[in-house]
Amino acid sequence: MAVESRRFRRFVRSHTYICYFTLLLLMLPGVAGAMLHPLDGAGNFHAYVDVVNRWVTEDRLDVLVLVEVANGDLKYNEEDGGYVGRMRLEIQLESSDGQVISQKRHIRTETLTAVESSTRTLFQVFGLVLEDVPFRSGRLDCQIYDVNRRRAGILNQAKKRSSRSECSTAWAAENAPRTPEGIALEDPLFLVHAPFDEWNPETTAEASGSGGWLHDYTHPSRRYGLEQDRLQIFQPVWPRAGGIAMDDENLGLRVQIVSMDMEYVINDTIRFDRRGRAALAAGRPSALFYELDVNLLPEGAYRMSLAPLGGQGRGSLVDFDVVWRLEALGRHRSQILGEGRTVLEGKDLKEFLAASPAEQEKLLDHFWESLNPDPESPVNAVYLEFQYRLAYVRNFLGGFGQFGANDDRGEVFLLIGPADEVQLHHMPMNFRDQDDARIKVYNRFAPDREGTEAKGGSAGGTQGIDPYQDIGGIPMPYSRRAESQRQTQVFSPTHNFAFELWKYDDVGNTLFPNRFSRKGMGQRFLFVDRTGSGDYSLESSNVLQGEE
Repeated sequence: MAVESRRFRRFVRSHTYICYFTLLLLMLPGVAGAMLHPLDGAGNFHAYVDVVNRWVTEDRLDVLVLVEVANGDLKYNEEDGGYVGRMRLEIQLESSDGQVISQKRHIRTETLTAVESSTRTLFQVFGLVLEDVPFRSGRLDCQIYDVNRRRAGILNQAKKRSSRSECSTAWAAENAPRTPEGIALEDPLFLVHAPFDEWNPETTAEASGSGGWLHDYTHPSRRYGLEQDRLQIFQPVWPRAGGIAMDDENLGLRVQIVSMDMEYVINDTIRFDRRGRAALAAGRPSALFYELDVNLLPEGAYRMSLAPLGGQGRGSLVDFDVVWRLEALGRHRSQILGEGRTVLEGKDLKEFLAASPAEQEKLLDHFWESLNPDPESPVNAVYLEFQYRLAYVRNFLGGFGQFGANDDRGEVFLLIGPADEVQLHHMPMNFRDQDDARIKVYNRFAPDREGTEAKGGSAGGTQGIDPYQDIGGIPMPYSRRAESQRQTQVFSPTHNFAFELWKYDDVGNTLFPNRFSRKGMGQRFLFVDRTGSGDYSLESSNVLQGEE
C-alpha cells in the first residue's frame, strides 16, 4: 500500500481558484476531458496528442484534439525575414456503427528565428474541435503532416506525400455530463504558464480575459518541471439536476497524486468558494483552477485522481510527468524508444515498453548510470561512446529510429563497436564471392581468395559440394552451414547483390553485455543488400548460428 510522504506533504503547496462556468465559456471555445495519458504520435516525427471531451450543454458534446510538436522536428522555410513552418491536422472520429466525423485544419506558425526553429525545447501547440458529436464511443485517428517536408522514397517524392506523424485510439465519453447524485467531474485540461492570479475572481474586481484565452495555455504533453515548475489544471464540474445545497459540507474535491513507482503520495482537499457553491446550488456547472508546486517532486511519472468529497458523483483520473533534466527535453521521443529496444532485453525490455514516456527515460538513465565507470564524474564515458556510435549510425549506416537501427549493420555497430576488418563487395565480380564470405563466417581461418582466378572454376558455374575438388585456385574448407545457405541462395537474385563481411578478431568494444558479445572472440557477420536499395540485412553470423 502506498504511504503518504510527510516530507513532500509538508512542503508542497497548492492553490485553488474557482470561477463561474459562464466566464470560462467566454475564455475558451471548448474544453474538458482528457485521455489517461497523452497519445504518442509516431512516424516521420514525434508528437503528443491529447483528446478532450467538452460538454457544452446537457446534450451537446464537442471533442477537442490538442497536438504538441517540438520545433526541431519540423521543417521551416524562409519567409517574411524569418522561418515559417506549415502543418496540416486531419482528425477522423468513427462510431462502432460506421458514423464518421472528420475535419482538417491548416496551421501556419509564427515567424521564428533560426535558433527557435531548430530547438527541441520549444514547441508548436495547436488543435481543432469536432462539434456536436452525436455518438459516445468509437475510434479516433489523428494525422499530423509537415507540409514543408516530403517523406523519404522516390514514390513518396513523386506523389508529393508530406512527412507525417499519426496515432489512433479507442475513444469514449460519458452519456451525460451530470450524475443522479453529487457532482460530476470532467477530466481536467492541463495548462502551462497560465496567469491564474489574473483569472482568480477573488483577486480581480471584474472577470476579464486580460491574461489571455485559456486555450492559449493548453499543454498536451503534460510535462512539468523544467518547462514549468507549477502543475496547472482546469477542472469543469457539473452538479446533479436540481442543484446542490450551498451548505453541503461535502461540496469539494479530494486530490491524490501518486508516483507510478508508489514511492510518493500527496493528498489534498480543495473546496468551492461562495461563488462556486452558488453556481452549483442553482444547478449550473462551475469549474476549478488548481495549481501545485512540483519543485520537490522527483523526476518521473505521476497519476492524479480527483473525486467528490462525499463519494457521490463522478471523479477523474489522469497522468502527468515531471522532468528535471534538459537532455530529457532535447532527446527525440523516437531516440528514447530506439535506445530502449537496442540496449534492453527480456523482462527489462518488456517493462520499458509498458512504461510511460517519463518512466522510459528514467529506466534508460538507470541503465546508463549503472555502466558509468566514474559515478562522480558529470560525464558518463560509456553513454558518450554510445552517442558517438549513434551519430555514426545515423550518418553512414542506414539511420536510427523508434525501433532501433534501421540497418542491421547499425545494430551490430552500436552493440560491439567498429569491426577490426570490413570486406566490402558493393559490386561482386565473381559468382563465388558471396559463397566464400559465408564460409568465412563459420570458419574464421578460411583464406581470402582475392580476384577471379583464385576461386577456380567448376562445371555449371557453381561451387561444388567439396571446395577442395574445384579445378585450380586456392581451396576453401568445407562448411556444412555455408553450403546449406548457398543451396537456398544460388538461384536467388540476391546471390550477386552487394554484401559486407565484418570481422572481429577479439570481442570488439562492447559497452555492456548483449546478444552479440556473448561469444568469446572472433565474431563474424555477413550483411547482404537484399533489396538493392542500400539497406543491409544480417544474413549469417557465427554468433547467432555457431561455428563449425
